[in-house]
Amino acid sequence: MYGILSTLTSFAGRYPRLAIFLFGGLASLSFAPFNCFPAGIFGFSGLLYCLTYPSWSNRPYFYGWWFGFGYFTIGLYWIANGLKTAGFWYLMPLGWFGLPAFLALFIAPVVGLSCTWMRPGLARCLLFTVLWSIAEYLRGHILTGFPWNLNGYTWPLEILQVSSIIGIYGLSLLTTLLFVSLASKNRTFVAGYIILFVGLYGWGHQRLTQFPTERTGINIRLVQAAIPQQLKWVAGHFEENFNKHLGLSMMEGERPLKAIIWAEASIPTFITDYPVLMGTLAAIAPPQGYMIVGGPRHGVDNQIYTSTLVVNTQGQLIASYDKFHLVPFGEYFPLRKIFPHVSKLTHGETDYTAGLQAQTLTVEGLPPFSPLICYEAIFPGAVVATPRPDWMLNQTNDAWYGYSSGPFQHLQIVRTRAVEEGIPLVRSANNGISAVVDASGRITEQLGLDAFGFIDFDLPKALPTPTLYSQYRDLAFFILIFALGLVSFIVRRRQHA
Repeated sequence: MYGILSTLTSFAGRYPRLAIFLFGGLASLSFAPFNCFPAGIFGFSGLLYCLTYPSWSNRPYFYGWWFGFGYFTIGLYWIANGLKTAGFWYLMPLGWFGLPAFLALFIAPVVGLSCTWMRPGLARCLLFTVLWSIAEYLRGHILTGFPWNLNGYTWPLEILQVSSIIGIYGLSLLTTLLFVSLASKNRTFVAGYIILFVGLYGWGHQRLTQFPTERTGINIRLVQAAIPQQLKWVAGHFEENFNKHLGLSMMEGERPLKAIIWAEASIPTFITDYPVLMGTLAAIAPPQGYMIVGGPRHGVDNQIYTSTLVVNTQGQLIASYDKFHLVPFGEYFPLRKIFPHVSKLTHGETDYTAGLQAQTLTVEGLPPFSPLICYEAIFPGAVVATPRPDWMLNQTNDAWYGYSSGPFQHLQIVRTRAVEEGIPLVRSANNGISAVVDASGRITEQLGLDAFGFIDFDLPKALPTPTLYSQYRDLAFFILIFALGLVSFIVRRRQHA
């Protein structure tokens, strides 16, 4: 491994900015759909290995930004597809390069401070891990937050089990330290840390054996109509799109259903304004059951919400949830008071209004559930409310991004919420990937990207007891941050002694 690293850094000596960009891009291949964690090791360790050279060491902030630029450009390239699909093809460079350039600003001080404060070796690796983890946490919280592609998401399900204790931020911290371990040039540390992850894998495997998938006996159908995004909001295709949903909903199944679920914005109009629509939904709802659909909802003072809507067999809207974590520029324009005439990037001239908070919906005959619309499910620790639900419902529309890495990354992220909370997650996606995830993160049923069809499933049960993460949230992460930071300065003192 050190031989490969030496070859990579030799190339870096000739083309420094390109090489650091590529190291960042290489590290991003650790995420779905590739899930190549050795790429993370060579990408991160390659960065720190290069910064041991005297000719590089005087510009760590500069090279840190280039690493972050590569990391986010390659890992998030698919965001530009959404701009093209929305008709803003001329803004695609902002998706390809503008957002990565901004997010790279979180990375520049990580590299700069760790290289300024620590000599090359184990102490630098430890402090880099601490600062990177803090940057990930800040990226997930400030300016509405965007905790996408945290390093912990690279792992298979066995190691993801650790997030039930320390959350994804804690697992990302442990993962980042593994990624930079080769740059420590401490073979004992590297070997010991690899043994730690082998142990974590074994523990995760045992935990999965301890908590097999258990079912509630409540049968639900997920409908995936695979409507192309270019046709979703076209008035002339409304009836055709609606009929596709109806056809899949009315197909006979092997077991009686309690609910039929459609994806986010499956009905792109205000259903309560159209008695015929409400009547149609009532007619196809299961006996004593419900239609759970996604669509806009009227509020007071001309407010518009993007919502989860529950309709019963009498054609009544008996429950609703309004998305509270809106997508900046996509669902609202953040600088509306300064630029009143600039439209958001998605359909419609009016900004959506944010709902108040996460919410647990309770309807007779269904276990209480927490609706999560689109990327609301990517935020650790912010997906359930009180009273605690028995399952989570993620309605989304990833058709914006085509057949790209985005939907695969999205699925890997949301399944981790099930592991953290110990609660199953049901995912209804317009064009995929629709899935049923049990309370330990197993994907028990799924429909692939762009597949047209439905899934009938028996709803999994939640774990019998809450996970440690669901009780203490990110406390373990902050303890790890403090402890690792302290150890880094102790090691530094010994290096200077």
